[in-house]
Amino acid sequence: MSKKPEISEEDQSLFRQAMRGVKRLSQPTKITPTMEPPKPRVRSKIEQAEMAPAPLSDYEKQEAVSSEDLIEFNRPGIQHKILRKMRLGQYNVDAILDLHGMHADEAKESLHHFLLQCLQKGVTHVLVIHGKGRGNTSKPILKNKLNNWLRQLEYVLAFCSAAAKDGRSGALYVLLKNQKGR
Repeated sequence: MSKKPEISEEDQSLFRQAMRGVKRLSQPTKITPTMEPPKPRVRSKIEQAEMAPAPLSDYEKQEAVSSEDLIEFNRPGIQHKILRKMRLGQYNVDAILDLHGMHADEAKESLHHFLLQCLQKGVTHVLVIHGKGRGNTSKPILKNKLNNWLRQLEYVLAFCSAAAKDGRSGALYVLLKNQKGR
């Protein structure tokens, strides 16, 4: 440990001269501002859903499909013309999610967050690539899970297997409700 340096008499005298006439300040009373606690922010339904775990059930109600089967679904009220154009790949895909190599739980969370982000941004036409399954499995896991999960989401209006240029039986076109600004 180092010692404090000794202050010479001359320096002490100079200091006292400089401080002549100076009065010590009294301690001010401290005032702590009282702030109202911030009001809770109202979150949109999409933001609330984004924070929650994926609400998708793994209980499969659909008959299992093989890797080469083509699948499609549409809610009542969706015109056949729209589904036909989707099948032919005539809509521009605004966002793509690739689930290749993911485990089912990981794919479920990725799908949930991806679709919610698309809804927030007003994206309505997306491509979800699930692949055709590993090895010689006749029943691809992700394809069958997606066939089930997407039907459970009220904001999914329709989906179908993609056109050959986008992966045919290894991918799906998904049509979402336009919820931007709601």
